Amino acid sequence: MNISEEKYSSLEKLFDSRTAEFRRKGNLLFKNYYFLTKEIKDNLEYLINKPYILGSGIPIDEFFINDSFKGVVINYFKDAVSFSKVNNFSIEEKIKACNDISRQLNELHDYGMCFNDIQCDNLLIDKDGGHLIDFDSSTFVGSTEYSCRYRLIDTYGNDVLSSVNGDLYKALICYLSIFYNIDLEKTLKYNGFLSVSVVSDFFENTSIAELVNDITIDIFSNNKELLPNMKVFLPFLLDEERFNYDSEKIIKKAKG
Repeated sequence: MNISEEKYSSLEKLFDSRTAEFRRKGNLLFKNYYFLTKEIKDNLEYLINKPYILGSGIPIDEFFINDSFKGVVINYFKDAVSFSKVNNFSIEEKIKACNDISRQLNELHDYGMCFNDIQCDNLLIDKDGGHLIDFDSSTFVGSTEYSCRYRLIDTYGNDVLSSVNGDLYKALICYLSIFYNIDLEKTLKYNGFLSVSVVSDFFENTSIAELVNDITIDIFSNNKELLPNMKVFLPFLLDEERFNYDSEKIIKKAKG
């Protein structure tokens, strides 16, 4: 997509981040980068050329101003809020949002890529469901290029790089965050990392402790099918008495 400087300047400006300027036209968001490495640009181009992942914020086109590359175009979800700012959504809506994002993440993995930056701020929810956004950190599986701000370490303190299971593990933490109305990943960060040991300790003496521990064991397996998904947690989440009991303990731990 090639537009003039005048037309670009007429677009509604939403905000600036550290790395880009964001402007909107209808349901399209224009992300104008201040700086973009060749590897990130190549990875974004690869995703643009793949079939669209329904409901996600994956880039759908490049845009140029007067024939000069500036950034990417993505779908804009006007009324969506991040998983870290959820309110007024039913448990059924939250379940749908998590299932939507799980599907979107699996489709990305099917493209041979890891997301690498799963965090509550990159997971959105609205009345239509869930939306995975901000694919800038995505790399091919096994790549040593790793720009994630929220990194994962195993029980021995080793950094987990570009891991499909790392994506799934951190996504599950975000899914639990939306149900307990607290950003668990930020709560459980240790020296800038998300540690599986800290996570397991945090959920000790809750109804889901055993499931969380199973995930801790399976996270380092090469078979992502071993990693429990949201369906495993539904009996706990839909049991109001047990859920309220867990919520009270989890919120108290997070505040303590």
